[in-house]
Amino acid sequence: MTTNKSKQFAFNFLPKTYLGEEDFMVTSCNQNAYMAVKMWPNWQHFSLNIFGPKSSGKSHLAHIWVESIQASLPRPIQIPILSSHSINMKNLNKITNEHPYLVIEDLDSNINEEAFFHLYNNYNVPGRFILFTSELPPSKLSLKLPDLRSRLNIIPTIEINQPDDEMLTALIAKLFNDRQIIINQEILDYILKYSERSFDYITKLIAEIDEISWIYKRAVSIPIVKEAIENLNHNQQLELFI
Repeated sequence: MTTNKSKQFAFNFLPKTYLGEEDFMVTSCNQNAYMAVKMWPNWQHFSLNIFGPKSSGKSHLAHIWVESIQASLPRPIQIPILSSHSINMKNLNKITNEHPYLVIEDLDSNINEEAFFHLYNNYNVPGRFILFTSELPPSKLSLKLPDLRSRLNIIPTIEINQPDDEMLTALIAKLFNDRQIIINQEILDYILKYSERSFDYITKLIAEIDEISWIYKRAVSIPIVKEAIENLNHNQQLELFI
């Protein structure tokens, strides 16, 4: 016989993140980005930049792109997904020589500009492709090298907007499903009514709800959701003063 304690302990498992194309939710806020990724290899440029707010699915799109490339090849190859901060002059040649396809995430103003200048030039040849993700478009980055700025500004950029109602509903359902938590329509409606309408907030909120539910050893309910929203809003207020 399984005890209630052991059932509740299962809630403490890390959520499984599903990054397949069948798990990507396409709505008006991200449709252009999704279609741009799916247009490969018929890109007009060797690279593409997907930008948008935190937790908006940029990394998920990167995995879909990698899957598309793998499906087109006679045999799988390694396609690195790298942080923009990991690119430097020491590893540049190794990356360029070993990987014709590359994902670079979190492009921002703190990159090694010399390395990125050479990276751009090294990949700007037939048969090589890079997918960039970032919170801001390259044109908004504070870069010192004029030649690098001009090159990054050429990259086609597609924005993921903040979620619409359709996306919010699907995102909430997916995040709970990733944690193997079932909710009813009343809880979903409450979250939609009282939570901040952003990808990052919803992602943090579901994690907070899960944590409170596990601590109390109770199923998710309106009072738990309310407490999670209050905690999250309080933490955000504190961050403004730090």
